[in-house]
Amino acid sequence: MTHPARRPLQRPAALARSARRRAGARRQRGSIAINATLALAVLIVGLLALELGYLLLTKRELQKAADLAALAGAQQVQPTSCAAARQTALANANGSGMQDGQRNLPRGFSLAAGDIECGRWEATSTDPTGRRFEPGTQPFNAVRVAMQRTPALMLPALPGNSAAPLTVEAIAARQQPQAALSIRSTLLTVDTQRSVLLDALVGGLLGGSVNLGVGGWNGLLQTDVQLLRYLDALAVDLGVSAGDYDRLLATDASVGTLMGAAITALQGGGGAGAPGTLDASLTALRALQLAAQAAPALPLVKLGELVSVQSGTPAAGLEVPVQLFQLVEAVVQAANSKSAVFASVPVSLPGLGTVTVKTKVVEPAQITAIGNPALARLDPMGADRIFVRTAQVRTLVSVELGGLLGTVNSLLDTVNGQIAPLTSFINGVLNLNLVAAIGNFLGGLVCPLLGPCPSAEALSVRIAPSPRIDLGLGVGGGRAHVSDYGCASSDAKTLTVPASTAVGEVQVGSFGSTQAAADSAFFSSAEIPQATAVSILELGRRTVRPDSCLLNLCSGLRWKKGSTWVTDPKQSDFTLESALGLRADTTAVGGSQTLQYAAPVAANLPEIDAAVPAYQSISSTGVIGSLSNTLAKVDIQPYRSTSSGTLGNLLFGTASLINGLLGSLQTVISGLLSPLLDPLLDFLLDTLGIDIATTEVGARLSCRRGAELVF
Repeated sequence: MTHPARRPLQRPAALARSARRRAGARRQRGSIAINATLALAVLIVGLLALELGYLLLTKRELQKAADLAALAGAQQVQPTSCAAARQTALANANGSGMQDGQRNLPRGFSLAAGDIECGRWEATSTDPTGRRFEPGTQPFNAVRVAMQRTPALMLPALPGNSAAPLTVEAIAARQQPQAALSIRSTLLTVDTQRSVLLDALVGGLLGGSVNLGVGGWNGLLQTDVQLLRYLDALAVDLGVSAGDYDRLLATDASVGTLMGAAITALQGGGGAGAPGTLDASLTALRALQLAAQAAPALPLVKLGELVSVQSGTPAAGLEVPVQLFQLVEAVVQAANSKSAVFASVPVSLPGLGTVTVKTKVVEPAQITAIGNPALARLDPMGADRIFVRTAQVRTLVSVELGGLLGTVNSLLDTVNGQIAPLTSFINGVLNLNLVAAIGNFLGGLVCPLLGPCPSAEALSVRIAPSPRIDLGLGVGGGRAHVSDYGCASSDAKTLTVPASTAVGEVQVGSFGSTQAAADSAFFSSAEIPQATAVSILELGRRTVRPDSCLLNLCSGLRWKKGSTWVTDPKQSDFTLESALGLRADTTAVGGSQTLQYAAPVAANLPEIDAAVPAYQSISSTGVIGSLSNTLAKVDIQPYRSTSSGTLGNLLFGTASLINGLLGSLQTVISGLLSPLLDPLLDFLLDTLGIDIATTEVGARLSCRRGAELVF
């Protein structure tokens, strides 16, 4: 029996090597699996990164296209229409089709009309999202493009890879043109005499007193303050949020606060003027601030009553210089227009010496207006108007005839020289039987031997007791506004400004039975009241008789006084029947003209922040001529009169009897009143800078074409 060969027994070392070989093989197989897994993971991450990069690139291209479409649309947006803006934005993004190489959207994407909306963007809005965009709000000035698209996947079969929507948004606002108008004061320099008048006038309008002197007033005339700096300083003082100019202009402020804001602006570098004028201006402003604070119950003022800023005007549009003198006077005028205070200023008038001229502001000047001329053009006198005006001022002078002996004697001499026709007129209209000439009466008189001589009633003329002639003058109302503009290019721009000169109105007569009543009536009414006729000469009857007569020779005239007879006719009884009353009135409408401002010459229409605007003027000498003619031809007519001296109805009769007399009386009175007009107009010119015959309008325009991304 044969046995199989036995395998030789392995040694321990060999067994160990064999085990190691088997373990290494297993490890090698595991390493390959791990590496393969890692490689697959890296590949997947790479593919995902590629997909993500594609999405990011696509979103960037979509955002770029949205930005460009919004910018293109914003350049074409109209205040009340979105059609042109929407069409332009669509064409910019989509081109003429998918194959158009000029389209801004990537292929496969299109912008829809529903992705585009017009609205209003306001830099001062407090929108927490930062958009500051109100869709659909007119007037439009911005376009928003918002789109959401889901691009196709590069690797749709990749596990976990799903489509993701992309959202982009862009808001572009049109850069708005900005126009500014201003009314220039005709007062250029102040001398000693003018400074005294200004101190008295401005102090009186404030209800107190000021003493700025020549240096202070000239400092204000020669210094400008930048409106933006002034508004920012005032906002801090009033606690209004920075940039909220609409609210700031509508906030009540005291005159002292408004002066203080000007001081702050100047101290902060917001002023410009000749060397040395800034210090003088600061001193003057501090004095005015103290005077305003000391004035009793001075009304509050809204700055928007003096400076008009269109809603939504950007801060850059407010970098307009404003003359401090005009700002100060406008603030004082605004406060005075709301109070019962009027200024009383002593002024030298020819033939009268120094008299008191009383002045009150009815409507303050609107010295500067800023806004978008495109909006103003839609409705030139609507809510978005760019409009300036001069102040409307009333001035009253009262002349007491009783103290003017020369005028009184001239009036009496004129009447006594024509007493016969006047007596005939009075007898006819009042059915009286008065004698005109005492000599004629005595010539046919026969006295009895016993008893007194017969008496007769004679016409007697006397100056009315304390006759006071009130001369009321109203001036102002020169105005200008923007009606159109053009911005063909940066160096070819135009501004159209209809303007008119001030209106003048004069009333002569009586505004009240006493001076206080006249002051109250003239200054407190909304319109200048109609002056009533003032009695200057009273016509009545006195009873006269002689002591004795012999052969038509009479002597010893006696005048009845009660139950006795006196020798002085002025002491006798006077029965008032009629009076000669004086009054005059006219309203002189100024001229109008459309002013055209045009570049490319920069001085003809400078930028909005230019130190000096382009000034043009419109003149109308007819206003002064009309007022002068009124004073040169005052109306004197006969009136029925009561025993108290109150004038009643006009007396109508044979007017031809007394036309010559009335004409002579008018000549005397006109000689007194006519010289008053020029000094009064000079007073307004020297103190308020108001020229009734000329309106000077300054203009600035910045076109600022194009659009900018704001979100």
